[in-house]
Amino acid sequence: MQRLDAAKKKFAATKERLGKEQTAQEQLEQVNQLAENEYKESEQMKDEVEKEIRSEKEQLFKESQKLFKLRADQANLIGDISGTLSASRNLQANITKLQVEK
Repeated sequence: MQRLDAAKKKFAATKERLGKEQTAQEQLEQVNQLAENEYKESEQMKDEVEKEIRSEKEQLFKESQKLFKLRADQANLIGDISGTLSASRNLQANITKLQVEK
């Protein structure tokens, strides 16, 4: 009878330990699932940020190209203005010379 009681106690203890282990396993699985979901979300966010960075880099490159062209145009215009001013001064000098000769 003592062996039966001891076996029943051992069985009950094992059954209780099994229940606790199952509960712990379920909690760990829930935590694992949450961690996987957060990982997937962070990967998706990372991909979106990388895509946005690529887009911004492309836009920056395009804007840099525009700026380069505008600066080249500016240099050409400054040259044209300088040439026109020189021509204007030469014409003014000729006008003054002709007025003096009269």
